[in-house]
Amino acid sequence: MTLPAIPYNTLVVAAGVAAVGFAAGVIGSLGVLRRRALAGDAAAHATLAGVAAAFAVTGSRSLPVLLLGAFVAAVASLGLLVLIRRHTRTRDDAATAIVLGVSFGIGIVLLSGITARGIPGGGGLEQFLLGHTAALTAGDAAILASVSAAAVLVLWLGLKEATLVAFDPAFAAASGWPVTAIDYALVALVAVMVVVGLPAAGAVLVTALVVIPPVAARQWTDRVGTMLLLAGLIGLVSAIAGVAASAVMPRLATGPTIVLVAAAIFGLSLLFAPRRGRAARPLRLRGGSRRT
Repeated sequence: MTLPAIPYNTLVVAAGVAAVGFAAGVIGSLGVLRRRALAGDAAAHATLAGVAAAFAVTGSRSLPVLLLGAFVAAVASLGLLVLIRRHTRTRDDAATAIVLGVSFGIGIVLLSGITARGIPGGGGLEQFLLGHTAALTAGDAAILASVSAAAVLVLWLGLKEATLVAFDPAFAAASGWPVTAIDYALVALVAVMVVVGLPAAGAVLVTALVVIPPVAARQWTDRVGTMLLLAGLIGLVSAIAGVAASAVMPRLATGPTIVLVAAAIFGLSLLFAPRRGRAARPLRLRGGSRRT
């Protein structure tokens, strides 16, 4: 009995999305520990405006061009978020909600305008809302994998400093480390992964790629290195499973499926993780009573 051949396009998509899933889990771990997950959400919703603006200015549907526009918009939204937090009395959650809603509204208006004016090549840009993995080429997948690998490398080079700032920023500042610069660099890395994850999950769901795997991994360990590795593996498995399910059932959207697989892994972790799992709690109590 011979196994059916896997289509080339499916392999291309799986390779690119798997690299994004792994890197998103790793980068997101420090973002979650530093409590910067909501900032990533604001950046994610701003990317839609960046995609639309990049197309309107250049007329190009090239993925690097659109992702560059998305990155500029993400950085601009984060800069606006910082300004609101520093120069107003608005709380962090309210400031995030303002930036998120306004930037996403701008993106929808720009996309609607491009569609209404019938600009050649403008059709289909709305696919960035939920991802469009089926349109990925081998070159696109290589770009996504390369940027993801570079982001992981940057984090690895500064892991000690990033970990110190994540857990004890006051001590890091007293020790002479540039806490603000490290904090901004970490947020920038999260923004990079949000942008790179656009083809996989879209502007609406891409934040889940940098939040759910780290939160699931946190249930299993207290060590930062182990958490980063587990989060990366959870993101990778979720990505491959989502692509595989979408290949078997073509009408099944890949991005939402990836998120649902990651959510299922989080649910299992919440129940069965040895030290924090709810289902394992009676066993922990029983073991404690025996030692007593």
